[in-house]
Amino acid sequence: MLVIRVNGKRPIKLERKLSESGGWGLWDFHRAESSYTLGVKTHRLARIKPAEPAAGKPVEIFIMREASAPESEWISFGEGVAAYESDS
Repeated sequence: MLVIRVNGKRPIKLERKLSESGGWGLWDFHRAESSYTLGVKTHRLARIKPAEPAAGKPVEIFIMREASAPESEWISFGEGVAAYESDS
């Protein structure tokens, strides 16, 4: 499980990479974690750069509702630090 820790915000736990394009990775939220909800919209996907970050390295993260959302609809979650954890 990939965990992105962003200062002042709860960590984002990502389960699996769905695709990669232009250096960005599309990841699905971890199945046991809560979705990220803004207003009444549920967001279950995240775009991160780099697509597969090394542990301890910075990561740019955006949350999104649909995989096909245009970049103008990506919601910036800021920059965090990558970590890998076992979910067992």
